[in-house]
Amino acid sequence: MLVRTQVLFKNSQRQQAEELALLQGVSISEIHRRIFDDGIKIQKKALSKNTKKKMSGAEFMLQQAKKAVAGPGDSEYDKYAYDF
Repeated sequence: MLVRTQVLFKNSQRQQAEELALLQGVSISEIHRRIFDDGIKIQKKALSKNTKKKMSGAEFMLQQAKKAVAGPGDSEYDKYAYDF
């Protein structure tokens, strides 16, 4: 089902759409629908690449485990910081 709507285009955009319509032998409206459909696909693909997936609790814990640091060692600082 098609829905009537009003969209404002730049003059150059209108001219380019008319040229494409003539070359392909379809209406200007059909050209706009095709361009719009292609644009939607491109935008969705770009968004899916930039959208980060929400991390589960287990994934978060694994990520934090990779950042773990070693405990007390044999440095001069460790003797004062950890020995009571």
